[in-house]
Amino acid sequence: MITVKKHLAVMDDGFTTNTYIVTDEETGATAVVDPSLPEESLIEKLSGKDVQYILLTHGHFDHFCGAKLVKEKTGAKVVIHKDDEIMLHDVTKNEFQINCVGYQFPEIDADILTEDGTELMLGNTKITVMHTPGHSMGGVCYLFMEDKVMFSGDTLFKLCAGRADLYGGNGRQELRSLAKISELEGNYKVYPGHEDDTTLDFERENNRYIRTRFRRK
Repeated sequence: MITVKKHLAVMDDGFTTNTYIVTDEETGATAVVDPSLPEESLIEKLSGKDVQYILLTHGHFDHFCGAKLVKEKTGAKVVIHKDDEIMLHDVTKNEFQINCVGYQFPEIDADILTEDGTELMLGNTKITVMHTPGHSMGGVCYLFMEDKVMFSGDTLFKLCAGRADLYGGNGRQELRSLAKISELEGNYKVYPGHEDDTTLDFERENNRYIRTRFRRK
């Protein structure tokens, strides 16, 4: 079993990104999903925890700018899909340059590069990586199948889906990825990169991007 705690990161312009702290209850092993900002308030929440992974759902700046600080403070390994690794280093591809004028870019190296189906162990809990390109080339969802929990990044939102007009975006791939998610067995608690959490059953029934007749080829 896992516990999930949400940390809301607020940009200077008021834009918010969800960071999640995930802990395996039996062992205390912890992962941080998408540390958005280098905030001491996030580090305080991690104090005393065995932080093993920094799980990045994709390579846009607002999902990893806090990764460097978290790694420095905890020694956790940075995890990202291999197709988005370049975005950890390129401010034009990760949108930092046009959104964070005057700020120093907190560049970070990946420790673990994943692909579709990669599995990681967080204590006694298995994490499965589902490659869901469309918002970016290397976008992923992190699935905790035993707990029926999903961290969907910017692929799936409550009643919406991620934009596909940034670097590496592709609308057709996005629809394929949403279809792939919808075909998962059973219901999942869905924790997205922005806004409110939801459930997969609710999205299957109500999200127009999932309800489309488009099918993966």
